[in-house]
Amino acid sequence: MIIQTDYLEKYSCSGDNSRIAIMREFVDEMRNCEDILMNFVVSDETNSGPVLVEAKRLRDHGDARNEEKDGMEMRNAGLSSRRREHRKRRGECIREFHKVFGKMPLRYSYGKLVSSVGEQGLCVKGGKLVFCDQQIF
Repeated sequence: MIIQTDYLEKYSCSGDNSRIAIMREFVDEMRNCEDILMNFVVSDETNSGPVLVEAKRLRDHGDARNEEKDGMEMRNAGLSSRRREHRKRRGECIREFHKVFGKMPLRYSYGKLVSSVGEQGLCVKGGKLVFCDQQIF
């Protein structure tokens, strides 16, 4: 995740009585959903959706159970491998955050950086999301 420090500060340093502090307590209790809460915080600030950075293959480098064997083998490990329970808990987080926020700040986004064509940034120009080097007339 690449993020401006302002959003990280808002997520981490909001006062004890703020909406975000209440939701951080929920994250701590659930031991899950900090990424979803961060998306709520950023979407609320920017009123826009995330930009997808595509990868040919995803891997949790922080989990020792995902050590490669025979080149490309990976294991299902970690919280996400327990799909039913994990998805249910994340759904609970979204419902709770929506309730505490009093609105749904998450936005759908078409913004995408694709590894197969090199790294290209997307920018808002003329009210549209376009490649940053593209001219808008």
